[in-house]
Amino acid sequence: MNRSAGILGMAVLALSAAACTGGDAVSGRPQGMSIASPTSATSPAPVRAKYTELPTCRQVTQRVTGLPPFRSGNEDPSVSDMLTGCEFQRIPDWPRVNLQVSAWRDEKSDVSGPAGPGRGALKAREVYDVTSKPGADPADDGAAEDVKVGEKAKWLTPKDRDSCTLIILDVNAVLILVNKPADKPAPRSQECRGPLRELAKSFYDAVQTQ
Repeated sequence: MNRSAGILGMAVLALSAAACTGGDAVSGRPQGMSIASPTSATSPAPVRAKYTELPTCRQVTQRVTGLPPFRSGNEDPSVSDMLTGCEFQRIPDWPRVNLQVSAWRDEKSDVSGPAGPGRGALKAREVYDVTSKPGADPADDGAAEDVKVGEKAKWLTPKDRDSCTLIILDVNAVLILVNKPADKPAPRSQECRGPLRELAKSFYDAVQTQ
C-alpha cells in the first residue's frame, strides 16, 4: 500500500466512525453539540443620572426654612454641567450660610469622557472624592455618618477655621453646605455643625425636582 492509499484509508475509517456514533469527523463531538465559550463576569449596569435639572435659588429659598435673608446666587456653572449656589447672610452681621448643588448629565461629553449612562454619576463621584481627599484643601475631616441623606456625606474643615462644611454625594450630584456662625465656634463643634445637620435634609428635599 502506497502512502496516498494509506492516508485515504484513514480518512474513510474516520468518516465511518463518525457516521456510526453520530459525531463530527473532525472533532469527534456528537452532532449538534458545541463547545461553549467561557462566560465572563457581567459588569454592573451603569447608574443613570438622577438629577436632570436643578431648582433656582428662589425655589431653594421658598423650600428651605430657617435661613438668614437671601444675599446672592450663582446659577452659571463653570466646572459642573448644572449648578445652583445660594448665599444667605444677615448683612452686616452673621451667620452666613451657603448652599450649593452641582450635577452632571449623562448625555454630555467632555475631555474626560464620552456621553452615556453612568457618566454623570462618575463625574460626581470624582468631584466628591477629590474634594474630600485626605490632605486636600479643604482637608477631609471624616465621614458624617449621622447625616442620613444621599449616598454618603463628609465633614470638611474650611481654610478660615471659623466655619464648617458638609459635602454630600447623591448619584450624579454633589451638595455642599457651609455655615459660618456669628460667634465663630470651632469647626467641629456642635454650634457649627448642628445647624448643617438640620439643614441637610431640608436642602436635600429642596433639590429633588423629579
